[in-house]
Amino acid sequence: MKIIAFDLGKSMAWAHNARGLTVASHSYEGPRAHRLSALMDNLDKYFTDSGFMFHALVYETPFARGRDATRSLWGIAGILEAIGTNYGMAVVDVAVPTIKKFATGHGFASKDAMIEAAKRFGYRGNNEHEADAVCLLRYAEANLEKK
Repeated sequence: MKIIAFDLGKSMAWAHNARGLTVASHSYEGPRAHRLSALMDNLDKYFTDSGFMFHALVYETPFARGRDATRSLWGIAGILEAIGTNYGMAVVDVAVPTIKKFATGHGFASKDAMIEAAKRFGYRGNNEHEADAVCLLRYAEANLEKK
């Protein structure tokens, strides 16, 4: 099953298994509406140009952090759900503590612990957002129904 996994935020990251482990990140600047518009355009271009056909798109369930951050995270989630649906993917959100427990054995793991877990899953970098995306990808591979 080909899966793409997203760590949400102004600095977001994704990992997929369409051709081995592929990991990337991008920071979005400017007002929230501009960041969301740029994200939508980038994702649409990526899914159109990459040629990858993913079966599932997974992302971390947003949680409340303050009004602006919460609105931004849920906006990102809505865009991911719309893009995933438009490209025929199953779309699944996973709670952050669930990902952390899967990756480290503890639902409140530190950023460093998540980076170390991602390295055990094949990640070679030190970016906390990319590490979270890798851990989410491995969680999805282990827990989503195989087609």
